[in-house]
Amino acid sequence: MKIIDKHTGLFDRIAKVYGWFFHRQQKGYEFALKKLSEAEELSSVTRVLDIGCGTGALCSVFAKSGYQTFGVDSSHKMLEQAKSKTKGLNIDFQWASIVNDLPFENDSMDLVSASFVAHGLPKELRMKMLNDMNRISNHFVILIEFNQNRRWYIDMVEWAEHGDYFNFIKTIDIELSTIFTSVKKVQINDTSSIYVCKKDRH
Repeated sequence: MKIIDKHTGLFDRIAKVYGWFFHRQQKGYEFALKKLSEAEELSSVTRVLDIGCGTGALCSVFAKSGYQTFGVDSSHKMLEQAKSKTKGLNIDFQWASIVNDLPFENDSMDLVSASFVAHGLPKELRMKMLNDMNRISNHFVILIEFNQNRRWYIDMVEWAEHGDYFNFIKTIDIELSTIFTSVKKVQINDTSSIYVCKKDRH
């Protein structure tokens, strides 16, 4: 898919720049996981998969919290950064593209996450990713994403990146409700939320 090839090429080129912000991202994700744990009972979670893991900042927070952690990304350069930045942590990084079915069994993870990935995808591919996340998770699917509170600087960046942000913020609640049995939003800051999605346990 051309759009994924374009995004992957971009992230290959800027992987080192993203790496500069690893510790800042890590702190943000520590706060997000704290908010999530306050809103949801996570004691049954042991295996976690992060899709579009980038430099591994969210994976590092999961791993430090004691979860068996897996991360996938379609950018080889991002994965190189992730492995470098998370040395010493038990994280299984793999190359995978959401264009194809992700290489994990049904119900094999307790929690599947994607952070600031969904809004950059066209709706068709976003829905494919969400359905794949639902297939792999046995309970929680977590999106850390923009909410409907727009800011001019976010609008400018997203316009320049040519993603699907402007449609995403209008339709994501409906899209999630067509897949998951329950959806709850936990606010992180003015413009970002955790979309906590659940399905019935089998």
